[in-house]
Amino acid sequence: MDEDARDYFENEEIIEAVDRFKKMIKDNRFEYFDVFEIEGIVEYFLDEGKIKLAQQAVENGLEIHPNSIALQIKKAQILLIDGRAEESLELITIAEKIEDSNSDVFLIKGSSLIMVGMIEEAIAAFEQSILHNYEEMDDLLYNIAVTLGQAGETEKAISFLERAYDTNPQNELVLYELGYYYDKIQAYEKSLQFYDYYLDIDPFNASVWYNMGITYNRMGKHEEAIDAYDFSIALQDDFEQAYFNKANALSNSNRYEEAVVCYEEYLERDKENDDAYCYLGECFLNLERYNEALVNYRKAIRINKNNSNAWYGSGLIMWMEGQLTEALSVMKKALKLDDENPDFWLIYGKINHELDAFDLAETAYIKATSLDPDNPDGWVSYAEMEYDRGSLNKAIDILKSASKAISEDSGINYRLTAYLLENKDETSATGYFEKALEIDFNGYRDLFDYYPEAVQNESIRKLIKKHQSTKL
Repeated sequence: MDEDARDYFENEEIIEAVDRFKKMIKDNRFEYFDVFEIEGIVEYFLDEGKIKLAQQAVENGLEIHPNSIALQIKKAQILLIDGRAEESLELITIAEKIEDSNSDVFLIKGSSLIMVGMIEEAIAAFEQSILHNYEEMDDLLYNIAVTLGQAGETEKAISFLERAYDTNPQNELVLYELGYYYDKIQAYEKSLQFYDYYLDIDPFNASVWYNMGITYNRMGKHEEAIDAYDFSIALQDDFEQAYFNKANALSNSNRYEEAVVCYEEYLERDKENDDAYCYLGECFLNLERYNEALVNYRKAIRINKNNSNAWYGSGLIMWMEGQLTEALSVMKKALKLDDENPDFWLIYGKINHELDAFDLAETAYIKATSLDPDNPDGWVSYAEMEYDRGSLNKAIDILKSASKAISEDSGINYRLTAYLLENKDETSATGYFEKALEIDFNGYRDLFDYYPEAVQNESIRKLIKKHQSTKL
């Protein structure tokens, strides 16, 4: 009898045993099953996700065959699946004393040890499982890797997956997981390499193309990401998340018109995604189609009143259109939902500044610059506000702090030069001006916008001439 025929008859026997077991339970009577049948019944129920029936089957089996190590191992497996790792470990340790060359024993032991946090001991058990394995080695290595990956041991999972790949380079499950886990540790080139290997075997897998899109997007290669999402959609035209991610990639590439179309295609399939409406609103905002942006931000809020970005986007548009009182009210709602977002505080500060509520604006700018000290807009807006209220020295101090925080920003140094010149501190002004020229010579005309009198300053003119000669 060949292997396929044997498998067929064994499967028929197990199905018949499962039917007898179900009838026995229904009729509440006893029936005899041998160990092989019980093992098959347990595996059948586990495959179906019916843990309680699998547990009942193994307990009935142990009543008939109390000394069966095979059934003790099955019981330990069920306990593990049920999350009772310590009980599983206790039982499998007893089985190990008798079955000390059984690969399944060590696999269950390793998985139980993982669940109780004993990682190194688990690895040792897995190595024993590998040592005594007589079946498909790549499948065993794959299962060990997945167990480690689920426990957050990504690097260790990768090491077992690499061994599985060396054993069988054509195992698609292994290739898929290697692509996934390498992406997870930001080894993007390696991730793409294994996704490519997968597509060499099966170029029609929409999920792999989709995952490649995610990896490309994380690398900042938005055009390649868009192409990958397109393949994914071509293979599975109802792949909602691929439409969503493609729209995000288009938006990240500043292809806002195309992103709008893609978000709308996505929203035809999922009308309740508030984030999608929010991102669609942002595209319209970038296209300066403010009414359409506001409509979509409001749709997002109707779906989820706690979407802080939608409140922020609405407030931003109102501020841009000069509706300061309304903008202030809406921005307060955004901050109530998320008071750790520096962009929210920055716009809140600008609105209060325009309303001459200087103390509130100052508080907002301090919060914005502390949360995001690398954003020059926060520092400059804060300094401008102090300048407008007549606090020139304070404005200078703010920009000096900004220059330290963002040393390579020429704009801050040009503005600081202007304020220092206005404050009659030419020595300090020329120092910051020279620094700005070294960073971006072509921006020096900004100084004359901030402080027109600087064009007559001899020191400033000499520095421009000096640095101009180095650009020739």
